[in-house]
Amino acid sequence: MTADPPSSPASGELWTVSAVAAYLGFTGESATGSARRQLSRWGIAAHSREPGRSGQSLYLAAQVRAAHEARPGRGRHGASRAEGGRFTTSTDD
Repeated sequence: MTADPPSSPASGELWTVSAVAAYLGFTGESATGSARRQLSRWGIAAHSREPGRSGQSLYLAAQVRAAHEARPGRGRHGASRAEGGRFTTSTDD
């Protein structure tokens, strides 16, 4: 996981969409687009915008962190792994 982006001096901690993309681990030319789509799936709307024509949308960092931490993990829907990496079931000993 990457380090948290720097905070804004505005009320609450605000991250640009570029900072959100970096926090979520998106890279490349489409990183900000991927971050916007993920935020939309989570139902997180922009809090405000940076000034100027090229200003980026600003998102509340607490909302982004909470949604990211609530993401389901990889694997088989919570099944645990035994020694050697095999998934275990209730019938396995």
